[in-house]
Amino acid sequence: MPVLFFSQPGLQGELLYALVSEALPMSWEKAELGRQRHCLQHYSAIVVDCWQILSGGDSTRRVTQLRSLDHPLILLINFPQELSSRVANQLRAPNIHFVSDAACSQQTLIRNLREALEHREDARRASMQSRLLLTRREQEILFQLTTGDANSTIASRLHLSEHTVKNHMYNIFKKIGVKNRVQASNWAKLHLEPERT
Repeated sequence: MPVLFFSQPGLQGELLYALVSEALPMSWEKAELGRQRHCLQHYSAIVVDCWQILSGGDSTRRVTQLRSLDHPLILLINFPQELSSRVANQLRAPNIHFVSDAACSQQTLIRNLREALEHREDARRASMQSRLLLTRREQEILFQLTTGDANSTIASRLHLSEHTVKNHMYNIFKKIGVKNRVQASNWAKLHLEPERT
């Protein structure tokens, strides 16, 4: 799965993308925020060049845009060193990670980004192993969870009791290491293939 690099158009964004994509040999795609080619779940991680995004006068809208990204791993780089605590607090979320500010060296940026992406790859391998531990029924229920339907609806669709669905959900959460339905749904979107009918 490729890594998506978000930045604003311009020389600075192009140079940073060139530096990162050449130093970290993996599949990369570059896009402006909100203008990527694929749905976000297609990417293993999202790297955001925050310099122009957070230093302009439209930062409130951009913060809202960043927080609305539905992806389990968003890595922020090149953010202003004097980023206001208000903006930083608005961006605090389990899936958003501050990697390196604009004052760091190229070597520090590459090292921190490599560590964050390698950690993601290790976690992805572990989650793939977790997926192998899921029974076929658990995989069916987890896939149904991505629709956003209630347990009762999932139970009806799969001809199970609601209690059985709840038991499966509990086991699924333990096996894949998530705490709630949203995290489980995100995990499923990344790691389960859609059912073929």
